[in-house]
Amino acid sequence: MKKLKSPHSTQSSINHSLLFHYLFVLILIYGLAILVTVSQVKIGFIEDTLQKADWPAKVLLTETFGNENVLFNQAIKKQDRPKTVYHLLFEAMTELRFDDNRSLFGSELPGFTIYNTRIFIAGKGLNYTNLPKDNPPSPEINIEPPKEKTPQENAKDVPDQKLKKVVLLYHTHPWESYKPMNSGQDSTYTDPLKSVAKDADIIGKTLSENGVGYIHKYKQGWGYNEAYAKSRIIVQDALKQTPTLNYLIDIHRDSSGRSVTTMNIGSTSYARISIIIGEANPNYSANLYLAKQVKNQIDKKYPDLVRGIVGKTKLEGNGIYNQDLSKNAILVEIGGVDNNLQEITRSSKAFGEALAQVIKQNK
Repeated sequence: MKKLKSPHSTQSSINHSLLFHYLFVLILIYGLAILVTVSQVKIGFIEDTLQKADWPAKVLLTETFGNENVLFNQAIKKQDRPKTVYHLLFEAMTELRFDDNRSLFGSELPGFTIYNTRIFIAGKGLNYTNLPKDNPPSPEINIEPPKEKTPQENAKDVPDQKLKKVVLLYHTHPWESYKPMNSGQDSTYTDPLKSVAKDADIIGKTLSENGVGYIHKYKQGWGYNEAYAKSRIIVQDALKQTPTLNYLIDIHRDSSGRSVTTMNIGSTSYARISIIIGEANPNYSANLYLAKQVKNQIDKKYPDLVRGIVGKTKLEGNGIYNQDLSKNAILVEIGGVDNNLQEITRSSKAFGEALAQVIKQNK
């Protein structure tokens, strides 16, 4: 005769079954949440890796057709072909790059983090020992802005009204000045014409002379650590007020000495120019392309005037530099702390001429 299960045994079996299903559902939910989170992080790494991949158009074209017809793969050498998807996945997960030994040693060797800066194009003399750099303002200067603007400062916001405004000139570090122009001091908040604002005045005038409209925003009153957050507000407000602005030029000067930031063309001395690109923004490739265009134009008339084009991540600088606000945004450094008025005037004109030519070509 078949033995019947007791009610207690049946209830216990049901409880165990419910507990098992509950745990299974709980593990499934948490597992899916973890997978989604991890996938989002990895996707971000993959997108960043793809964004930084420097593949010539002709290589990409050949590879695209090569996926359909293997004969196209013979058109380029094996070592010149772009990375495979497996390379990209490996780099995304480990942050190690096959073509850059710095990624292996950067986090292990003290002081090696300076090599997080990437030299896209090295001008004459530029290497990892003399990269462009900036320092906080002198501690004794007052970061509060003057109560009243000077007449020159008011004029900055209203250049030639007949020209369509396409260039915004501004300063994240408005205190940066030149010692020969500022009684031996490298910082000022009292006289814009002794600071990098002078560079922008010259660049703006040069743009106007070449038929390119601009706006120059010179604001003050913030410290070093909050500088990019504050200048970002200035840029965003300018873009709202003048939607035609497309080229965003943040003007600085290098903190390096004269031996690094000065050169002669013939018998005339110039303040050398550096261009900085933030690698942590979605417009990184487009901004780099603009920087290369400007450098190529300068090189035609002023060879070696550009020290180089360098890229910085958040590991070595701000990493974005407000360049996510436009596909035509760069940070330019005109000379260094020891350059004089004549030298920065010549170089600012050279930059303004080159930028105007690029803008006309890109219309």
